[in-house]
Amino acid sequence: MLYCTKCQRLTEGEKCPACNRSRALRQPRADDPVLLCTVRYVLAAMIEPLLEEEKIPYAKHTLGSSALLGGVSFLENYAFYVPYAAYAGALELLTGIFAEDDEVRMALREAAGVEGEN
Repeated sequence: MLYCTKCQRLTEGEKCPACNRSRALRQPRADDPVLLCTVRYVLAAMIEPLLEEEKIPYAKHTLGSSALLGGVSFLENYAFYVPYAAYAGALELLTGIFAEDDEVRMALREAAGVEGEN
């Protein structure tokens, strides 16, 4: 498994699935922030408390902005990052809880650069 320092993604290939570069790849370090998934507001509101409950450190970044309703944007997307050392646990947590949710499963696969059903 390699880590893209530019995109903060893991890959099993020789190029990053996001930027298609190989120069930015290296072995991941325990504290490297790794993209776990990018999801819409409704799913982010479910994922965030799960990570907190399991005491998995994370960062949540807002991607773009859209219409506000009561001071909260429901159409924004959020990217969740976890340290590489916590990535496997976070992935297992979300994969287990959202096993029947195609949208979350697809977001986890896309973040990891995996195509199609697994």
